[in-house]
Amino acid sequence: MKKLINSTLIFAFAAMMLTACSTSNTAVNTKQIARNDVSGTWMVNNVTLDGFPSGYSVRNVFDMAAYEDFQGSTWVLKGNGTGSISLKNGTVQPIYWSVNKSGPVNTFQFKKLADGQRPKDVTTGYTLDFGDFASGTAVFKTPVSLSAGQTAYINFSFAKQ
Repeated sequence: MKKLINSTLIFAFAAMMLTACSTSNTAVNTKQIARNDVSGTWMVNNVTLDGFPSGYSVRNVFDMAAYEDFQGSTWVLKGNGTGSISLKNGTVQPIYWSVNKSGPVNTFQFKKLADGQRPKDVTTGYTLDFGDFASGTAVFKTPVSLSAGQTAYINFSFAKQ
C-alpha cells in the first residue's frame, strides 16, 4: 500500500512539473465571434501597420484606396450580410459580408459588389482576422503576404456607432 501511495505521489509530482514547464501557445483572439456580434454601424478610428519592413509601401487596400483613406471610414454591416464601406472622400462601396466559422478562430470576410450585382456572382473577396474584440470596439487585421513567407498586417480599429 505504501508503494502505491509513493508511486501515485511521484506520478502526480511528475505530471505537475511537466505541465508547469510546457510552453504556452496563445492566439491573437480565440473568441468565436458571430454575425450578430459584428452587425451594426462601425467607424474606423485608427489604421496602423504591423510587421512591415522599413521602407515598404502599402499602396492600395481592398483595391479601393490607400490605407490612410480608411481612417474615419464608416462600415455599415447589416444582419442579412449586406452593407457598405464609406470613405471620407465620398467613395461608397457596397459589400456582402459574413463571419467565417471554418477554422479554429473566426474571420470576417467581404465581397465588393457592383450596382445590381449578386454576391453569388462575385468569386473574389477579402478576409480579415479578428484582433481584439469587445462590446463597442473591434480590431480587424488584414493579412498581407510578404516575401520569404512573412505576413504583415494592416490593423483597422473600429468603434461601434
